[in-house]
Amino acid sequence: MKFPQNHIEQLSKLLAEPKNIVIVTHRNPDGDALGSSLGWKFFLEKKGHQITFVTPNPYPATLKWIPGTKYALNYEGEAARKTANDKIKNGDIIFCLDFNAISRLETLGEAISSSTAFKIIIDHHRQPEDFANLTFSDITYCSTSEMIYDIILDFDETDKINREIAECLYTGLVMDNGFFQFSSTTPNALRVGAELVAKGVKPEYISERVNNNFRENRLRYFGYCLHEKLKLVNGSQIAYMMLTQAEIKRFNLQSGESEGLVNYPFKIDGVKVSAYFSEEADRVKISFRSRGQTDVNTFARTYFEGGGHRNAAGGKSLLSLEATEKKFLEALSSLKL
Repeated sequence: MKFPQNHIEQLSKLLAEPKNIVIVTHRNPDGDALGSSLGWKFFLEKKGHQITFVTPNPYPATLKWIPGTKYALNYEGEAARKTANDKIKNGDIIFCLDFNAISRLETLGEAISSSTAFKIIIDHHRQPEDFANLTFSDITYCSTSEMIYDIILDFDETDKINREIAECLYTGLVMDNGFFQFSSTTPNALRVGAELVAKGVKPEYISERVNNNFRENRLRYFGYCLHEKLKLVNGSQIAYMMLTQAEIKRFNLQSGESEGLVNYPFKIDGVKVSAYFSEEADRVKISFRSRGQTDVNTFARTYFEGGGHRNAAGGKSLLSLEATEKKFLEALSSLKL
């Protein structure tokens, strides 16, 4: 058994009879957020439950090919918010997938916090908050999608995983471990990937959709950032890029199209930390990545209201882009490279 027996038994008992269930995931949902949520949605529907999937804001258009994205309720939409609030109010269970802090939901978090439904976290990030009735939290997993597969395995119900579910979970798995490149790739992650391929996933199809489906403007944006905006500091061990709203608009960049850019500086020998700062209307959104033992999770939590994993974390700044850069450079002395 992959998870504590009492957790699995409690969850199995909760799901023994049809329930009204809501699944929520974090703001700016990525491949794992969508893949784990939709794979779990389809699995629970096979067990006879009524499922509503809610995202705090729109998912990136680059991920609309993932099976089931059309069922997602965008909480920023007035009609969708009304429907979501009704489902949350009358729901029996709320699953919180791929996040462990209510703040990751922003305005949707208020509805979740006030709900009397039984709340369950399934997540692989560090330092989970204590807001749920039942928590599945394990940082040794590279993705929440991998966790979902193992929960289904502990239920002894992998026979319910069809190609649609497998594609969702495989997408979340590989997008969070860099197609089995990152240090979070474990023997278990490889086994789960193999099992999902056995269920009908075509790895070449997923890879093409994720890695080789750029719009021309997106590729030119990557080129611009790497040629014009990339800066190296601390003896070229730290790389970062800071992009203004005007620059992003110049390339007509769509939501999610900067995904993966932060990893490119690691192609430079000696780079240990990479950061990408993008200016938005009310904040600066930040992505951090690192190699080895350098802990960007603690760095993001300490200085930029964020967090995540040791080698991959996010954050935000309410300062100007210039002030954010100054704060970042001053804080670098705390990083152990």
